Amino acid sequence: MEYIKRTIINIRKQWVSGSTVIEMSYIMPVFLGLFVLIVHTVFYFHDKSVLNGAASETAILGVQAERREGTEYDLEEFFRERTDGKLIYMTDVSVSVSRSEDEIIVSASAKKSFMGINVSQAALCAEPEKNIRRMR
Repeated sequence: MEYIKRTIINIRKQWVSGSTVIEMSYIMPVFLGLFVLIVHTVFYFHDKSVLNGAASETAILGVQAERREGTEYDLEEFFRERTDGKLIYMTDVSVSVSRSEDEIIVSASAKKSFMGINVSQAALCAEPEKNIRRMR
């Protein structure tokens, strides 16, 4: 019987006081909120990196297609292939490809609620053959 009383006394000493529980009830939502904010930030920068890489690849493919005679690519479809299934946070993706005499510009944007990403990549249409021939 004496052993049981000592065990009960030891268990009572391990209880947490009421003020600690109240303080933790204020602190835990702050920690959880910070965790969610960090996760959303990581997803945002991941999607920005994917869009930036896809826009760069699309611009370079467009320049290569310009240099080769008889090749034609659907650059917007190529961009969509590069981004489909890879974006985590952003959902509404739009892309536009514009061509000028000496460069190809790929502009992409993605949105989700109030957040958005705008990315623009350009690639110059260099024609080294013409410069080499002109130098001779």
